[in-house]
Amino acid sequence: MHFSAYSFVNAGNLALHFHPAHLADLRASGLTDETIQASGVYSLAPRFINRFFRNSAPPEIETALCFPYQGGTFARIKLFPPLGKMKYSQPPGTSARLYMPFPIADGVLYVAEGEKKTLAAYQHGLNAVGIGGIWNWLTKGRPIDDLRVVVWQDRDAMIVPDSDIWERPDLLRAVYALGRELRDMGAVVTVARIPQNGAAKVGLDDFLSRGGDVEELELIGLGQRPFKSAAFWFGRWKMRWVLEAA
Repeated sequence: MHFSAYSFVNAGNLALHFHPAHLADLRASGLTDETIQASGVYSLAPRFINRFFRNSAPPEIETALCFPYQGGTFARIKLFPPLGKMKYSQPPGTSARLYMPFPIADGVLYVAEGEKKTLAAYQHGLNAVGIGGIWNWLTKGRPIDDLRVVVWQDRDAMIVPDSDIWERPDLLRAVYALGRELRDMGAVVTVARIPQNGAAKVGLDDFLSRGGDVEELELIGLGQRPFKSAAFWFGRWKMRWVLEAA
């Protein structure tokens, strides 16, 4: 299945081209019509949903919002309604990919958690790539090949995860491990802490759409206290993969 960018006949009225729930979801992330059009995201026609799942689509899925990735042969979709905690999906048997909807420029590179957050970063003038989820830079325990497409050597890389990671040791591990991988490829890595007031987590798209400025975010290095436990775990985790590869 080829996932080409959607061509709008009338870009001035996206409501003509999107399922209402899909357009509302994109706009809830603060995305403008221009960003939506430039990204190539589109409402997947119902007849293609089962094809996306290689003829095994869960019957609960009513509609899907498609995020085509670079190259046009891979995409992830947001499910409406979600299947429990599962909000997004990709074709069965495929590996995780790095979301790079626009050319990567020189300078600081922001690593966002999710496609909409990557688009929000781009819309606010940030040089950004995205991972589909906090662990979606790995496939079968190995870093995805897409990470090698980016020149990380001597580049400042800022990972911007959702605000809830700081109270979740399992999520801190994922962020720390990604940071170490990027550092091993030559990047200077920091992790941005998005402030959270209340129980609801805040993503980069939420933060930016509410007028937040990434320049004001607290930056935490991999060697700082919040990652102390994750660093201890990482040593054992990494050794397991080294031994298995031997």
